Amino acid sequence: MSCRFGVFPSEGRPSKNLSASIPKGLRSLRYSLKLFFFLFFCFSAIKLASFDSHAAEIFGNSEEPVYLKADRLQYLKELDIYFAEGHTEAKQGSTHLKADMLRLKGKTGVVSAMGHIRYFDGQNNMDAERIEMNLNTKLGKLYHGRLFIKENNYYLEGDEIIRHEIDRFEFKSSSFTACDCQENPAWRIRAGNLDLTVDEYLIAKHTRFYVKDVPIFYLPYFIYPATQNRQSGLLIPRIGYSNKYGFRYKQELFLALAENQDATLEFEDRDKKGQGIGLQYRYVLSKNAHGELNADFFKDKEDNVDRWEVRLNHLQKFSSRLEGKLDLKYINLNSNLRDLSNQTSARAQQNIESNLSLTYLGDSSYAYLLARYTQDLTQASNNNTPQKLPEIGYSLIEYRPGNAPLYFNFDSTAVNFWSEGGLNLIRVDLYPKISLPISLGKKATLTPWAAFRETWYQYGNQNQDVNGPIIIPENITLSRKVVPTGITLRGNSATHWGETTQNISAEIFYEKIAVRDEANIYEIDEIDTLHDRQNITATLIQRFLKINRRGIPEEKVSLRFTETYHPDKISTESLNNGHRFSDLRTELHLRPWSPISLEVDTFYDLYDGQITSVNTDIDVKMTSYVNIKARQRTSHDGALPKKGDLFNPYYLGDRETVTPEVDFWSGEVALNTPWGLQYINRVFYEADQGELVEIDHILTYNAQCWGVSLSYIEFFDRTEFSFLITLKGLGGISPEQ
Repeated sequence: MSCRFGVFPSEGRPSKNLSASIPKGLRSLRYSLKLFFFLFFCFSAIKLASFDSHAAEIFGNSEEPVYLKADRLQYLKELDIYFAEGHTEAKQGSTHLKADMLRLKGKTGVVSAMGHIRYFDGQNNMDAERIEMNLNTKLGKLYHGRLFIKENNYYLEGDEIIRHEIDRFEFKSSSFTACDCQENPAWRIRAGNLDLTVDEYLIAKHTRFYVKDVPIFYLPYFIYPATQNRQSGLLIPRIGYSNKYGFRYKQELFLALAENQDATLEFEDRDKKGQGIGLQYRYVLSKNAHGELNADFFKDKEDNVDRWEVRLNHLQKFSSRLEGKLDLKYINLNSNLRDLSNQTSARAQQNIESNLSLTYLGDSSYAYLLARYTQDLTQASNNNTPQKLPEIGYSLIEYRPGNAPLYFNFDSTAVNFWSEGGLNLIRVDLYPKISLPISLGKKATLTPWAAFRETWYQYGNQNQDVNGPIIIPENITLSRKVVPTGITLRGNSATHWGETTQNISAEIFYEKIAVRDEANIYEIDEIDTLHDRQNITATLIQRFLKINRRGIPEEKVSLRFTETYHPDKISTESLNNGHRFSDLRTELHLRPWSPISLEVDTFYDLYDGQITSVNTDIDVKMTSYVNIKARQRTSHDGALPKKGDLFNPYYLGDRETVTPEVDFWSGEVALNTPWGLQYINRVFYEADQGELVEIDHILTYNAQCWGVSLSYIEFFDRTEFSFLITLKGLGGISPEQ
């Protein structure tokens, strides 16, 4: 550094005029003072300044160096202070500080900066007018600053932000939001004091919740889990109103018990119905073992009964082939779902099953152990419902001995049937089968097959009479022999027209089943209802496929016809009302364009000349803004054809038990807009009863950091109104669905 000496006159004025206007003694004193301070400055600069540069690498007490860069950079050696000005940057490891002006103590790492502060620490960003901190410890204070936590998209502001620890901040005169628009966020929380521990909790005192600039409500104390990890604490309550149950309130408490388990306790109040408590417990014992327990109790003051329900699911994988499952469901009253649930599918449920199974899957074999308990929700009592406690099964699938042209299949089961009403029955069923595929060129295969099925029944002591068409014997053993034989002919052809392919496949099944019937066999499932029969079933399917833009064949149209014919004379009591031909089944799958899908499944009675059953499903995605769905289920009262049996998946000969008329329709229209607004309308209509079972109106708006949903649902016995507010980062307040 160099120093120049001299006196410079004022710009634009002659120096003689200036000198003439000042007395000689004062002029001498002024020149003496200027000379003193100028010489002192030059002497100090020559003594203390080691360099005047733009960048420096600083090694202090920290293991990581500090890289300092600026337009103008000076270092005072004796004070160990760096002065930086103009586009200042200081980097150390993952931290990065930008400012207009900066002062840094080299050894201690203490930095003071001001002007357009930007501080980056990993994924967290901080802005401020001024900052005082230690780069080595990363602790310090920001003035008029803002912290952005990227992982949770949180923005926190404060007149003072004090970083007490690496993950703990204190905000004074603070605000908090998850909205990206900081100038005028859709919502924010203001607080006198706010403490944030990253990945733990955000605690605020004297909080006011604002929508835009309008205060909505005040809370003296507010705590919220500031993490994506699980934290114990109260969840946001759920509220709602029903014209049948009145005001509804549900409060949940979440408990993070350990890394591999948690629980949720809940309390529910339905003003006119009663109060309930619940428990949900989840656990993961290992990657091969996990489960969930749900238990609910409701004190129904309207009906003066106690209602409770238990559900337990557990999966245990012992190896890649051996697996165990527990699926337990039990309710103490059959009317629980019908009286308490808001879901149409749950209210219409006819039975629930509890299963405990152990399965083994081999290369060509399958074995299982099953215990099943069924609750029939359509009956007043469950005493006469047969239970499988337990069932053992083994199957050998398409086993080929060596190079022999034969294929061998074997199915076997052993079941212990039991009921509270007195049923006590053991059934053993063996079913070996041999098939011989014969190729008839490239397009057809003829497969004759023969099998033998024998079933043994061991009846134990019956505790009481079992309701049913057959009186159950006691302490006897019966057997039934079934000899099924048949021939299956399969053929297919394909025709290509550019990118379009037409496939035609036909299958003809001939079956002859001889059954030696025994009296007093209690019929539980289709194994017990086998009978003599001879039938021919034919199915024909035509499919059109087109290569899509990805080069993959995509099915556009498929049409299948299926019919079963009985050549022998048959009685009206056993098969198809005495008719030789079954109902004609037609299955249509239509997808001319990707947004449109139509499925129709119908049964047509050839003798009465009418459709006995039709199921229709339509899905239309007209644009990204309009979706339409429609479902229809219609069937006449009386016996309906069964779809397949133990021997043939396409067999249509037998009819199920008499069923009531069904004519049920449902539809859904969803309208979406580019502005986040969505409207959904759902309708459920029972045409046979001539009444609307349910109508849903749901209006939703979603913005970047908040959302609102209004729903009005009309059930056949009540109406429900729901109002849902969702705040990004805070969750939502909503009625129970």
